[in-house]
Amino acid sequence: MGELDMYRQAGTTPNFTEIGRRYGLNRHTVAKYWKSGGRIEDARSERPSAFDAVRDVIEKKAALPGATKKAIHEYLLDRHADKKLPSYNALTAYMLRRDIVCGVPDEGAEPHPRYETPPGKQLQFDWKENIRMHDVDGVLYEFNVLSATLGYSRLHRFRYSATKTTDDLLGCLLSVMIANGGTTEKCMTDNMSALVTVSGGRRKKVERAWRFAAEAGFDLEICAVRTPETKGKDESANRFLNRLKVYDGDFRGEDELVAIIERIEHRCNAEPNDTTGLPPAVLFMKEKEHLRPLGNVRSLESLIGDVSTQVVPSTMLVRAAGREWSVPRRCIGRKVKKVLTASGQLRVMMGSDVVAVHDTTAASQPFNYKAEHYEQALSAKPRYGDDDIAAAAVANLELLNGLGTVGA
Repeated sequence: MGELDMYRQAGTTPNFTEIGRRYGLNRHTVAKYWKSGGRIEDARSERPSAFDAVRDVIEKKAALPGATKKAIHEYLLDRHADKKLPSYNALTAYMLRRDIVCGVPDEGAEPHPRYETPPGKQLQFDWKENIRMHDVDGVLYEFNVLSATLGYSRLHRFRYSATKTTDDLLGCLLSVMIANGGTTEKCMTDNMSALVTVSGGRRKKVERAWRFAAEAGFDLEICAVRTPETKGKDESANRFLNRLKVYDGDFRGEDELVAIIERIEHRCNAEPNDTTGLPPAVLFMKEKEHLRPLGNVRSLESLIGDVSTQVVPSTMLVRAAGREWSVPRRCIGRKVKKVLTASGQLRVMMGSDVVAVHDTTAASQPFNYKAEHYEQALSAKPRYGDDDIAAAAVANLELLNGLGTVGA
């Protein structure tokens, strides 16, 4: 039809046979289209529908909250069985042609307009839960990532965590705020179990989390149930974390997995935001000036667990809970902070980064190396080739384990 219009505009008559050959049509059909001026009527569209007799009922029921096309069809078959109405597919086509939409009242659907917050006003955070990935050796890693987004600049922070307890949440939030250089007026999230427990149908706040918020200098706000749009800026961060999927089977150990998450964070903060048109890292330079000073960090850490510091020796082991635990090679000679929670989790931090996490309740040996940390140690030894490091690490760890001196 578009080609015929071009011939009309040019004031020439087309070759009906040639056009029919190219489009698989009879030349007489093309000539009919030409003579009709491009307005070909389909008699089927003019036929009345059996649903016309109950259109008022369909429109009335479609306006009810939660109504579905399937429910409306079942209702019509029940209440208007005498009319011998067509199938469900016919009803969906009928409603589509008549622009009848389910669950939308006369005044329109519930709006969720975009809104902006001034610099330093709000931080939205949530867990990206139950992520499952395999490393190059087929080892399964099940973990979570806390995503936190500043409302004005859209700056994202991602923090890896094997579990999502209250200790994990507060530790990750503290790490985010240290990295940001301060805190916002309020922090918003949903009814996560780390903040709210439900007993007998009633919600109860986890008192330690609210005490942490008060000492840090922000208001903790829980958004209403099933209203993710209230923290939509952080919800949008999930599309960045989806970039993790392509690394499945293509990383070695927890350290590299954490490093990949850090790189994704850096890249998404350098990309222009669809709404602001600027990279979050650029707008953050302005928002950073409006952040509140963070409360006493030492006091905040004490709300998470027992805190101590240590310079990492060449053994790559730090001491906690009466035993020693491995950290990455890059920590040697550097001062790290050890936070041991009441649940037995040991989080080792260097600056604002969590460099290692150990479960002190799951191992009883004096020295506890993670396999990837031990491989890093062997990689510095010239007698081991690249292909031999992983095998040598396994062999040495098994030997040490047999002597009762290394953890799983």
